[in-house]
Amino acid sequence: MAGHGQHPVHIHPPRPLYRFVATGLGASMWFFLMYRAKKDGPALLGWKHPWDH
Repeated sequence: MAGHGQHPVHIHPPRPLYRFVATGLGASMWFFLMYRAKKDGPALLGWKHPWDH
């Protein structure tokens, strides 16, 4: 058992570049999902037929 209240595994904080890239990828995912929901939302929810333009 580790003494003096220390955990045996040390986890380093992420580097700033990784945090920036992860935030950018997450934001691009949500922008894409909202874009597709805007385009395909009514058809997915049954408000409109997909073949009606």
